Amino acid sequence: MSKMKASTALVNVLKNWDIDHVYGIPGDSIDTIVDALRAEQESIQFIHVRHEEVATLAASSYTKLTSKIAVALSIGGPGAIHMLNGMYDAKMDNVPMLVLAGQVPTDVANTNYFQEVDLPNLFADVAVFNKQIESAETLPDIVDEAIRTAYEKKGVAVLTIPNNIPLTEIKMNNKPKQEAYQQIKPEMATETIARAAALLQKAKNPIILAGVGTKHAKATLVQFSEHTKTPVIISLPAKGIMPDDHPNFLGNLGKIGTKPAYEAMQEADLLLMIGNDYPYTDYLPQHDVTCIQIDIDPAKIGHRFPATVGIVGGADEALTALINATDYIAKREFLDACQENMTNWWKWLREDEAKTGEPIAPEAVMANIQKIADKDAIFSIDVGTATVWSTRYLHLGHQNDFLISAWLGTMGCALPGAIAAKYAFPDRQVIAIAGDGGFSMVMQDFVTAVHYKLPMIIVVLNNKELSFIKYEQQSAGELNYAIDLPDINYAEFAESCGGLGFRVEKFDDLELAFEAARTATRPVIIDVLVDSDAAPLPGKIVMDEALGYTKFEIRSVLEDRRFSKMPPLKTIIRRFF
Repeated sequence: MSKMKASTALVNVLKNWDIDHVYGIPGDSIDTIVDALRAEQESIQFIHVRHEEVATLAASSYTKLTSKIAVALSIGGPGAIHMLNGMYDAKMDNVPMLVLAGQVPTDVANTNYFQEVDLPNLFADVAVFNKQIESAETLPDIVDEAIRTAYEKKGVAVLTIPNNIPLTEIKMNNKPKQEAYQQIKPEMATETIARAAALLQKAKNPIILAGVGTKHAKATLVQFSEHTKTPVIISLPAKGIMPDDHPNFLGNLGKIGTKPAYEAMQEADLLLMIGNDYPYTDYLPQHDVTCIQIDIDPAKIGHRFPATVGIVGGADEALTALINATDYIAKREFLDACQENMTNWWKWLREDEAKTGEPIAPEAVMANIQKIADKDAIFSIDVGTATVWSTRYLHLGHQNDFLISAWLGTMGCALPGAIAAKYAFPDRQVIAIAGDGGFSMVMQDFVTAVHYKLPMIIVVLNNKELSFIKYEQQSAGELNYAIDLPDINYAEFAESCGGLGFRVEKFDDLELAFEAARTATRPVIIDVLVDSDAAPLPGKIVMDEALGYTKFEIRSVLEDRRFSKMPPLKTIIRRFF
């Protein structure tokens, strides 16, 4: 009977699932699998990153963009430990991922061997499928099961593979090619749709809170909003699901959300939650309201907010059914009031974008990004003030994608996301936006983008501090401490890696740098020295935050003997009242 190496059988399973690239770093306990990937390099590309964390963050981002599973691999021990951050990003954002981790050979297992770590225990919390391979013969079947489980449970499947297993010859294994995974959607009860429709017809002030579960129902969401004259609010990771310039759109909800979204939510008499598990319940209605919740996962119904009617099903199918079950509404006074409120909000933001002073305002940087962004540009956004400025000032439509680390909120996610975006959609423009704190965590992998010739624009908002943490400390009434960062010339770093770099210190140089970056055929870093006193104030300042800032100011005077630089009074008043 014909034989094949177990590593070859493993790679054949990846091909059967139409997996076409793998992120990772080769090494002793995983080299046999990498060698099998080399033999199939025309169909599966191996992307050699510089840090295993980048491998899993990129894999997570790839799946967020495509809904197609991605793979990350590393040696055991330290390499496997490094992968955890991106694995948790995938877990918390409900993203399928396959991780292949090496391990010491079976004949020295449990002897405290060099780099031996109890990986199944290490991965127990993060994984929906977590097995250490004991037999080479079972390896292909277990890989197949792992991928299927990752898709079904929307999580991370981990295989810990002792070094000798992939080397072992097994019987020829030719598993059939798999069809693209399709989630089974439950049938919606007609009477449930009728109950929800009746509540919608009765409501005076309905509001929609849409999450990433509406990603495949963008057009239907717009149609439903226009049919029922219902304003739409989104959760942060859902940016782009409703076009920013649509008149019924109120922006996102939360601390970095818009003031109109917060105020409309508090005036609502019906909340329609679609495809989200929004955690910040203080921003949801603080009074008794009717709630219709749509989610494909029945466990999410009523999880964060009491649901009067729960519709278990896909967002597209549920919204279509509700459109058919409700009468067209020609006018709604609540929507008119929300639109007027939003008009004022956009006016304030345009005033911010028009700043021409120095140090350069982050809002002005966003305006210049918008000028050179393609209609289908992919934005990969880091955690921190970069998230605030990008969310507020970038105007996205249905052709854009907006990548963030939503539930884990890990710094350093923008560059790996940009790398993944270029592999997912090589013909689309990719723009990453990061603070100097987030970018410096993963900056070594800019050379990965250069090495693989992945043109992209990396915008570094360089204020030489952990700016978001600064304002977290202030809003909690604490004095600022341990937030300063040494200055790095990221433009010179880009050039040393073989990319292009632009250091922008003057406002007049902004437009020239972005125009040059737009036509570049190599990865670019635009290092912008931005105003460290630019305050990413909450869209709506609530009482606890106001008291925290007041306490901070008093302590600054009494303990630091100085006044801090506060945002303009008119800006604070707008956000508070």
